[in-house]
Amino acid sequence: MNSFTSRWAAGLFAAFIPLTSAPLGAEVIFKENFDDQPDWHSGLPENNTGAFPVNGAGPDREQRRDTHIVPEDWDSVYQDPLFAPSVGFPNFHETIEILAANADKARGGTGKSFVQRRDAKSETSSWTSDGQLLKLLGNGYDSIYVEFYISFDPDWTYAPSNDQSKILRIGSWSGIGSEFQAFGGGEQGPLYLFDWKRDSYGVRNLFTVRGGPHGDNYILSNSEMGSFPQKSGSLNFTNHIQGMAVDGGTARLTDKLNGGFIPTSGIIEHTQIYGSNSEWTKMGFYVQMNSAPGVPDGWLLQWIDGKRILNIRDIMWVPSVEPGQSMPKWNFFSIGGNDYFKSYSEAEKRQEWYSIDDLVVRTDIPDNMGSEIAKPQPPVDLRVE
Repeated sequence: MNSFTSRWAAGLFAAFIPLTSAPLGAEVIFKENFDDQPDWHSGLPENNTGAFPVNGAGPDREQRRDTHIVPEDWDSVYQDPLFAPSVGFPNFHETIEILAANADKARGGTGKSFVQRRDAKSETSSWTSDGQLLKLLGNGYDSIYVEFYISFDPDWTYAPSNDQSKILRIGSWSGIGSEFQAFGGGEQGPLYLFDWKRDSYGVRNLFTVRGGPHGDNYILSNSEMGSFPQKSGSLNFTNHIQGMAVDGGTARLTDKLNGGFIPTSGIIEHTQIYGSNSEWTKMGFYVQMNSAPGVPDGWLLQWIDGKRILNIRDIMWVPSVEPGQSMPKWNFFSIGGNDYFKSYSEAEKRQEWYSIDDLVVRTDIPDNMGSEIAKPQPPVDLRVE
């Protein structure tokens, strides 16, 4: 049992228990705007030695607050840059930064935010860079809502090359082994992931849903996934959002490039959804565990700019458990993730960023996210002259 597992077993997170049983009305369990965080980046050395590991490979990939410098009120970091000062590239950036020097990448143009860099390398079949900032949520919850604002580099590459970046994870972890290990002996499950991706069909609303309980029960079958409009996980922002808004209508997403609204068919570009000049997009996600093993009543809801675009309420997050085993709870989330950035060769040293700010985590859906009235609309001419 490693030291992190021992701390879990010893009840280090008992301070979170009152939140689990908080009365109605005390639904916010975590908030972060990064402004009060000390300057920090993921390339710092171990805090108990003041030096990098002796193997000369730069800072540890997995960093935890008992041995490393980790942002305040967060628990652990995973980082794996291709180009960064800590691995011998002084004119580049570390994978994750929370710095006053990045105020231009904070919402409102002041303060701080979570800034992640992705590094390009076309000459590999593997992920090219990685960075996660993870928060443990004590004993866990039956439901979790995560909200944040995201902004992208104005030079963000969105060519149809299958580039992909993982941005959000909400999951359950047993407390054994590494909290970053999902499959191949990992102890996560269930798990929800939201990814940015652009392929030949345009920018995607990419998701992955993986089942529980912790350990080997990992891949959900099509039937266990419920009524997702496409089981591959690669959704679009046109016909796949039809009928997903409140009252069974369809959200009319603003076209941030052309004006008007996103059409109901065709290829949609990154800039239409997220803007072309580092505009901020509000993202919201709600997961709710199924009520019992094998019962298909788990939820996954998603919002963009306050408009609901996904409404799935028949997921079997946990198909079964062992005798005497309890249902898992949602007990962690992380922002950031690994990148599959293949649009440039390694020699070009291409590095791009996205920024996350004003993050809120709750046990319920905010009232203003459920008040949207979006009745089915008559056809509208969305052509741009």
